[in-house]
Amino acid sequence: MKKYLFLSAVGAMMLAACSNDDTVPVEGADAAQPGSELTLTLNSGGDGLGTRANRPVNSSEAANNVTAVKLYIYNPSGTDVTAAALSAGTLNPITWTAGPTDPAAPGDNPSPAHKASQTIKLNKLATDGVYTVVAYGYNLVTDYTISGGGAANDAFTATLPGATNESELFAGKNTFTVVNGNIQSGTSSEVELRRHVAGLLGYFKNVPILYTNPSTNLPDIVAYVRVYASSHASAFTFPSALPVNGTGNNTKTKVLEFNLATLISDFVAQTVAAGTNLTKTFNIPAKTGLTATVANSILSGKFLVPFAKVTSTPTFTIQLENAAGVILKSWDVVNNGLAGEKEFDVQRNYFYSIGQKYVASSTDGGTSDPGETGDDDQPIDLSKETVITITINDAWDTIYNLGIE
Repeated sequence: MKKYLFLSAVGAMMLAACSNDDTVPVEGADAAQPGSELTLTLNSGGDGLGTRANRPVNSSEAANNVTAVKLYIYNPSGTDVTAAALSAGTLNPITWTAGPTDPAAPGDNPSPAHKASQTIKLNKLATDGVYTVVAYGYNLVTDYTISGGGAANDAFTATLPGATNESELFAGKNTFTVVNGNIQSGTSSEVELRRHVAGLLGYFKNVPILYTNPSTNLPDIVAYVRVYASSHASAFTFPSALPVNGTGNNTKTKVLEFNLATLISDFVAQTVAAGTNLTKTFNIPAKTGLTATVANSILSGKFLVPFAKVTSTPTFTIQLENAAGVILKSWDVVNNGLAGEKEFDVQRNYFYSIGQKYVASSTDGGTSDPGETGDDDQPIDLSKETVITITINDAWDTIYNLGIE
């Protein structure tokens, strides 16, 4: 979902309230008004979560977990003048206090009314001309190591620290014109902060208790459901207009894991009761609360640094594995938004949903008439071997609901 940073000039103040140094002309096409402000507006759609912790990816709702916004302001010569531009006492990064917004309805795009704003005052600027502002929003300072800087695109690099799980980062840039030390009267500049990572969701139901081991041709216990990606990236540049701006390693990487022995309290009892019956599936109670699920299902998700597709390799695969990691069954994931393609880029601000879940706290898409709007939960049925096509929620820039074959 998109976030916005608005820069505008405030209304004219009475000359009697200004000192001679602060008085500026108020007539003419280029008239500027004192007291320029930056209004930070987050248009995230919100997911209704009441916590600021690193949020889980538990639905395709367009949420955010931003707690701070870092600003860089460059004068017409490209010099960083951020410290001088911000009013005394304004810390940078700026603490985001406006909070998360109301939940977004599925398909509430491209202009949902889910905005929260706070204003930052600017000092009078020493040089007139066109300024550039770069901003990025994040949750924790330890999410990424940020390096670089400058007024150009892709001047900054965000790198994952070690094995830390990917988190969100929003970034963008734009320009504004300064006349007589203030933002030009009657003008505004909008900096669109876009999510620079992708989202991945895995939602499955009817997990087989047993599956035939291809090596022994005997029933074997399914201990894990795992999702693998064809590549993995640990760094990306920003603010970028590129759909893929991370460098992948072209190595098969586990991105989601469901340890059934941990998730299912009576895992051993159910496996014993199944005997050698290959038609039995795990009994898993439905969940309610912040993250709701239908009965007999498992759900998990995460953010991914974008990476390019790997030739002749499916971008995502799903595997049923035994306790030793032996593959009992494997499915290639197909992208129904790209005519069933298996090889596709994982792009910035795209949501890849293997199984449909629109709203984290609901299994009917948050509607009062379940089944009426087509937004009910539809986890992938792992007891079947058919391609599943589901509808698209466009709350993110692009959401691909993926099927299996």
